[in-house]
Amino acid sequence: MPRVLCILSLTLVLRWFGPLVAAEALSGRDLLDSANVVWTTPSEDSSGSMPLGNGDLGLNLWVEPKGDLVFYLSKSDAWDAHVRLLKLGRVRIKLLPEGLPPGAPFEQTLRLGEGAIEIRRGVGGGTATLRVWVDANHPVVRVEVDAQEPVALETQLETWRNQAGPLVGKQLDAARGLLGAPYPLVVPADTVLDVPGRIVWYHRNVTSGWPITMKVQGLEAITRPSDDPLLFRTFGGAMLGEGLVKAGPKTLRSREPARRHVVSIVALTKQPATEAQWLAELDSTIARVEATPLDQARAAHRAWWKAFWDRSWIHVAGTGTGPEMTTNDLPLRIGANSEGGSRFVGCISRPMVFGRALSPGEVAALAAGRDEGLSRDPALVACWTFDNLKDGVFPSAVPGGLPGKVVGQVEVVDGPHGKAIRLGGKGWVETPDHPKLDLAAACTLAAWVARDPASSTDGRILDKSKVGTNNGYLLDTFPGNSLRMITEPCTLTHKANLAPGRWTHVAGVFDSAGELCLYLDGKRVASQRIGASLETVNQGYALQRFITACAGRGAMPIKFNGSLFTVDAEGSDGDYRRWGGCYWWQNTRFPYWPMLAAGDFDLMQPLFRMYLDALPLAKGITKTYYDHEGAFFAETIYFWGTPCNDDFGWKRDGHPQSLMLNQYIRRNWVGGLELSMMMLDYYDFTGDRQFARDRLVPLADAVATFYARHYPREPDGTLRIEPAQALETWWTAVNPMPEVAGLHAVLPRLVALPDDVASADQRARWKELGAKLPPLPMRREAGKTMLAPAKEFSHRGNIENPELYAIFPFRLYGVGKKDLDLARASFAARHVKGSVGWQQDPVQAALLGLGPEAARFVVHRFATKHTQSRFPAFWGPNFDWVPDQDHGGNGMLGLQAMILQYDDRKILLLPAWPKGWDVSFRLHAPRQTVVEGIFRNGRWERLKVTPESRAKDVVDCAAAGPPT
Repeated sequence: MPRVLCILSLTLVLRWFGPLVAAEALSGRDLLDSANVVWTTPSEDSSGSMPLGNGDLGLNLWVEPKGDLVFYLSKSDAWDAHVRLLKLGRVRIKLLPEGLPPGAPFEQTLRLGEGAIEIRRGVGGGTATLRVWVDANHPVVRVEVDAQEPVALETQLETWRNQAGPLVGKQLDAARGLLGAPYPLVVPADTVLDVPGRIVWYHRNVTSGWPITMKVQGLEAITRPSDDPLLFRTFGGAMLGEGLVKAGPKTLRSREPARRHVVSIVALTKQPATEAQWLAELDSTIARVEATPLDQARAAHRAWWKAFWDRSWIHVAGTGTGPEMTTNDLPLRIGANSEGGSRFVGCISRPMVFGRALSPGEVAALAAGRDEGLSRDPALVACWTFDNLKDGVFPSAVPGGLPGKVVGQVEVVDGPHGKAIRLGGKGWVETPDHPKLDLAAACTLAAWVARDPASSTDGRILDKSKVGTNNGYLLDTFPGNSLRMITEPCTLTHKANLAPGRWTHVAGVFDSAGELCLYLDGKRVASQRIGASLETVNQGYALQRFITACAGRGAMPIKFNGSLFTVDAEGSDGDYRRWGGCYWWQNTRFPYWPMLAAGDFDLMQPLFRMYLDALPLAKGITKTYYDHEGAFFAETIYFWGTPCNDDFGWKRDGHPQSLMLNQYIRRNWVGGLELSMMMLDYYDFTGDRQFARDRLVPLADAVATFYARHYPREPDGTLRIEPAQALETWWTAVNPMPEVAGLHAVLPRLVALPDDVASADQRARWKELGAKLPPLPMRREAGKTMLAPAKEFSHRGNIENPELYAIFPFRLYGVGKKDLDLARASFAARHVKGSVGWQQDPVQAALLGLGPEAARFVVHRFATKHTQSRFPAFWGPNFDWVPDQDHGGNGMLGLQAMILQYDDRKILLLPAWPKGWDVSFRLHAPRQTVVEGIFRNGRWERLKVTPESRAKDVVDCAAAGPPT
């Protein structure tokens, strides 16, 4: 029976909690300073950079050990001819006399509340303060220098595209989409102009990948050469400053030392453009920027950031929770993976599995052969000494323990401490799944190993993990004779260079606090902490929202694979990003979903604009390929709307023109439905009827029309979505869950739109389609009914959980909705479990009211960063690139859903909140509603709902428990 819902009115809240003191007044900025990033030492290179931006221009900024201030400059629309999003250039600023002497003061602070980076450093006989900000209201970077004593300043433009040449290596990979082009991918040199008093430079596309795209995809008849969005696109900028004079083509220098200097860098993209047109527009832009006095511009800039932080925040406190590993029903294998592959070639002796984290001293004792005490440890769940082989089974060395069965060819030989097994790549040892092996919070995996000198292959040592996932735990020698441990929270690798034929003791330790360690011969050689305090969650949430704002107001949407903040990669420069310049819907969406509850509606406009601008072409493509009305959007699209050529396929070989050759995304078209869902939410949040009329309805109607016209009907008239696929995972499907759930979620909301937003004819067509939808696909497992990826499905290709799209993004199941137990069972039985990159476990767990699980996922998210990057919110690369915007956006979304969910008029508060956590928040909800609250020690200390009339719709899940 459903619990009685506790509906809180604002009157009751004030009666219960009494008058509020001034100290409890809520302010995002009051909580923000603790999230500032402060460094007290310089950085070696761009991997030690901080991000900064104004929504369109972005910086990666660092200070080198010798004292130079350096930053990359990026712009959201700086697309080259091969559809790479390029850096504009790099700027270096020196204070003279040069150098940062040993022991000189240094502090670099990212001041979130001001949208600025401040650097205090020694120079000459005193100190200087450098403030860098990217004007929130103008396309200009400002560097202000204030010194105790007069200093000279030199600023240089650094370019690396200094001569025309072909793309090679990783630089070529970054042009994914045109890799199969029938011409060499050549990049022209940047141009630096001789302009008095300022440095002016640009990159100009003299060729374009757009015409070949139209030709290959059969779209020349519905496009015009003038539609080309790349040809003659010109982007660059000007660097200037009062008192600065030219000291070379790329250098400005102060006329004389002074206590104050200001450097300005103005950026511009224009297309199409001649050089003269671009220069004229640049001069006009500089004039507009300089027309606003610097003090006035700075004040307006700070006002923008103040308003940004005041409109939303989350700050949590309490006891953090370490990440856990996922259990499974696989056997534990010695010498092979769960499918019998990745076989170890060599010898393994005395493998051991503990259900706790051994200390460094205990691991050293194992490596020294002093394991008598540990062999009797209650936490030792598995150990084999490989003696007394009988009927193909090794008995366990643990009393009452798990036997090891020989599979294939295994030879018993002498080892360093007793017997060992020699594996020649034709066998392994395994023990069946057992509850003792279901290790979630901690474990230690250890063994003696000796690689076969004649083998160059990598192999598993101990494995209880699903192939291709991080579900479970394993220890192996991948890659290239390294030592690696994989758990769900983290993968840790060390270049061990295991000597062939030499016995080495190896161990991997995962502890309940969230630290992973690797040991060689008893010595710790690598470690990574992945657990976190809740301050890490607070900082991670704030920093990800900051990064989103720094790149989210430009001409183009945020790039999931690095945003504007890619840096030098091994073998390439800051222009490189894995997966290139296309937008992948699966990845692009995650920076945008959290913007709703954060109230960051202005940041959503570039995403909507890109797809609306591409809608006419999408309709034309649909008519050309399928001869019917409507529109679909491929999973990967260039910013103008066509698929990536490398996915579409260069060599058609008689295939229908409509057929995408990349099977991963051949018919993965659910992005149009999810975008419609997001736009419906945007309308519900903002009440913007013009948006609904002009943007939501045209796009959603075209998508709905596509489904109505494209697919056949069953004899009873029901839609049959075939041929189809379920995301990238199931390549052959009938009635895939993402599409079916999307239609069930979107169509009723479209039908309910007001008369002045949608026409009667549109609503009638939507209603007719909605009446003919197939049911959500279900399956039976372990005697339970669960959500299914599709009615029929086969040919697995990836590691997504399509069945859970009925939970998120389409919210057909969740707290307070029917069949919650069915949805929770489906979530528990999901094939792939994980919380990195685009994996949706955090928000799905929260929507199902699974507070402890959601909390672990969120903590893990914000504690797992790129190990080679210094900035704490440069996540990844995971499945994408650094900084991974899926990873951070997903963490934000999961935390928001733990605090606030919405369903029609209802607002659910703390529907997935763990015990022991406190929170202060300000979040947005549908119907132009804002909810502010302080929840501490299990009770509300403040709750404010605006407008007050919406207080009656609030469901306090903390008081009554989440409704079932």
